[in-house]
Amino acid sequence: MFYTMEEAAVLGGFLELYLDRDSVDPAVRERHRKFRQGLMRGALERADYEWAAATLGFLRPQWWPEHEDYRALENALLKTRTLASKKE
Repeated sequence: MFYTMEEAAVLGGFLELYLDRDSVDPAVRERHRKFRQGLMRGALERADYEWAAATLGFLRPQWWPEHEDYRALENALLKTRTLASKKE
């Protein structure tokens, strides 16, 4: 796995908070479920990192002012972008 346990917990918990809602499109919730499974198994692929980076980037305006541990989320976003940009 490319994330530490702490990074995986921050990332997984944050995405769960925003994406596990009835108001979120079912396709997005399903994609999140698959990402979460890959995250827990340590079996993420480049497409998973790309999806997570795009999702975190999209949600950033919502979490930045209200999440108290923004540095952990920012580090997870930067690491995710780096992993998404690596060649396979």
